[in-house]
Amino acid sequence: MARDDAPPLACLDANIFLAVLIPHATKAPKDEIVASARVLKAVEEGRLRGVSTAILFGEIRYAYLREDQPGFEIARAAIEAEPNLRVLAITAPLAVHAAELRRKYYSKKNAFAYNDGLYLATGLAERADFLITTDPHLLNVSELNAIPPSRYR
Repeated sequence: MARDDAPPLACLDANIFLAVLIPHATKAPKDEIVASARVLKAVEEGRLRGVSTAILFGEIRYAYLREDQPGFEIARAAIEAEPNLRVLAITAPLAVHAAELRRKYYSKKNAFAYNDGLYLATGLAERADFLITTDPHLLNVSELNAIPPSRYR
């Protein structure tokens, strides 16, 4: 539930940013790429508050390096300057909770990554209203309502 009349709080996975920053590098379908841009626009306009974890920058940097693309520092600066987005440091309790979540969800059939656990742990720690992701591993969690960007209205 959103607090008072504040806009809802969404935990944002790195793939939401990557879909906009380097769309050709994502596995997300085109409609989810378009919807990711809509989600980030909602954050920019203050209709949605965002929260993420500092691993976001590592995942984005890796994608820029993997794709041999310039512009990471500009993307990082824009994300850090966004007033409606908080990026949390990875604290010991957050890291431990992420590991517990990975243990719960990981299997040979479900490659739930440690990074996935960090996003989920961040959303839970911040009492997010939902988590927005294109990652199928995160879309099936039970602790927090996880939705693809196309379901954000």
